[in-house]
Amino acid sequence: MELVCDLSVASNYKSGAQIARVVSEAWLARNGYCLACDEESLTRCLPNTRCTDFLCPTCGQNYELKAFAKRPGGSLVDGAYSTLINRIMVGSAPTLFLLQRSPSWTVESFSAIHSVFLTPAVIEKRKPLGPGAERAGWVGCNIRLDRIGPDGEIKLVESGKERHKDEVRLQFRRFMSLSTISPTERGWTTLTLSVVRSLSKTRFRLSDLYEREGVFATCYPNNRNIRPKIRQQLQVLRDLGLILFEGNGEYRTNP
Repeated sequence: MELVCDLSVASNYKSGAQIARVVSEAWLARNGYCLACDEESLTRCLPNTRCTDFLCPTCGQNYELKAFAKRPGGSLVDGAYSTLINRIMVGSAPTLFLLQRSPSWTVESFSAIHSVFLTPAVIEKRKPLGPGAERAGWVGCNIRLDRIGPDGEIKLVESGKERHKDEVRLQFRRFMSLSTISPTERGWTTLTLSVVRSLSKTRFRLSDLYEREGVFATCYPNNRNIRPKIRQQLQVLRDLGLILFEGNGEYRTNP
């Protein structure tokens, strides 16, 4: 994987935003590969294709590219709220490629937010554009990166060093089984997994998650049965093989 972007592809552009888009897309077209299968190249989509910039020509996995000089903190600005929510609900949400580059256009980090971790719970609706705006009434969205646990982000390049493709693909494919769960319910599953990871220990008890009940309440403020939901989701994670039940209210993570 070449970690230096080719600025010459944008020599005819003057807008900073256009240059960033053209250069980053050209880089991905040369260096991208599918995470879901063994395909070594990605097909660029037609301009203005909603929520998708690249497709795998073999398995159809779709990808959306976000490039920036400084990675956003808690949330990532995206396009139309209704479009992304609809894609999530019908099971065709994109995997997000996050490309961070230096001022000289060297790739510093490159990661993927797994599509199964994009659930309604992590999509934040923005206020409609005002009546004086060109697209008055249009509603955009933010992707709440701070609500996506560490399992949802796969590192391809970290601190300027590329990870082996086999490791990347293994990590991505491990969570494909989550796609069998409905998007709304999957939000609970991925949140529970994220809370489990935040415990920072391989063995934990049900009471450990009860102590973090407020995290669930923040994401699901209208739910009045959080503890039963936690128990249910631990069973789901157990059935998926992501955690192991040791008995007597004790669990163990499955690396």
